[in-house]
Amino acid sequence: MSVSPQQTSPQQEFLDRTSPEAMCCGGSGGSDSHCAGDVPPTAEQIASALTPREGCPPPLLWQQVVAAFREQSEQWHTETPAGWITGRVWGNGPTLVLLNGLGGSSELFALCLYLLKLQCRCVVLDYPTDRRVSWSAFCDSITEVVEEFAGPDGCHLFGTSFGSAVALEIALRLGSRIQSVTLHAAFAHLHLTFFERFAATLLRWIPGRMCSIPLWRAIQVRSHRLWFPPIDPTRWQFYLDDAGATPIRSLARRFGMLRQCDLRSRLSQLQVPVMSLQVEGEGETQSRCRDEITAMIPNVRTEFFHTTGMLVFLTHPHRLAKLIREFVASTLSCEKQTPCVSRDPS
Repeated sequence: MSVSPQQTSPQQEFLDRTSPEAMCCGGSGGSDSHCAGDVPPTAEQIASALTPREGCPPPLLWQQVVAAFREQSEQWHTETPAGWITGRVWGNGPTLVLLNGLGGSSELFALCLYLLKLQCRCVVLDYPTDRRVSWSAFCDSITEVVEEFAGPDGCHLFGTSFGSAVALEIALRLGSRIQSVTLHAAFAHLHLTFFERFAATLLRWIPGRMCSIPLWRAIQVRSHRLWFPPIDPTRWQFYLDDAGATPIRSLARRFGMLRQCDLRSRLSQLQVPVMSLQVEGEGETQSRCRDEITAMIPNVRTEFFHTTGMLVFLTHPHRLAKLIREFVASTLSCEKQTPCVSRDPS
């Protein structure tokens, strides 16, 4: 595996002198109307948000954060049986590997990584796109990468959507090498309808990117737009540009792999601490899959995020980063003491 260090740019002076703890995504919900609603904030609301102790400080300036992520992180790449995998490493501390969903690039995690980089060595990757492989072969390659970054001390995993199934598979394979797993929009198995299987097969042969599919943008607006902070409207366009650039063929191949993914019979073997995230805005399928997972994993806890939607790492990264940071710290303290008792989510 080859790693290329990046140089720190002086244009990040603002980010470097601003504490991550004093910044957020644009709202924590609750009583702060400028965080949760569609109405633009008033001057009084913006002024009140400038004090960190109010719980809703100024939003992260995503443009500067993404620029810092590109310039300050270390880029790496490796060849695997599933294809060429690239990624970045940012920060210091216990290793935390974040795994993407079906679409979008690892840059969608940039805001969350910025808030975690002082406490964690964050590793992100972009899935290979140039080969047709089975679910097992795909997971072989991702596991190989994670194992190398984990080293002798092990690592922590975060997975969202498709990445949650990959994270569970890796945790089952690597056992004690994985110290904790955080799951978002998770599933252990998805029953694909005949239409979904047919669509995945057909889309594998269609060139272009997701943004070129009719109604793709309308579906994104219907599913996610409500939850983005109105105080930072350009962040929505950042998501559309990134997710829309996903090659249609690549997303269809990943979706098609899910026919071969069924982890349910093995989840009882998973002894690593697991945190399952329940978010406001999840649909019936996501809720059912999450409940199924939490019922099968022996050492699991559930946390609820209100007013975040399904893209919490973009809409409210400060809340997600805080929870991950605390969860990682708790597992580290457990290793130094007596074994921790899992919390019953009920």
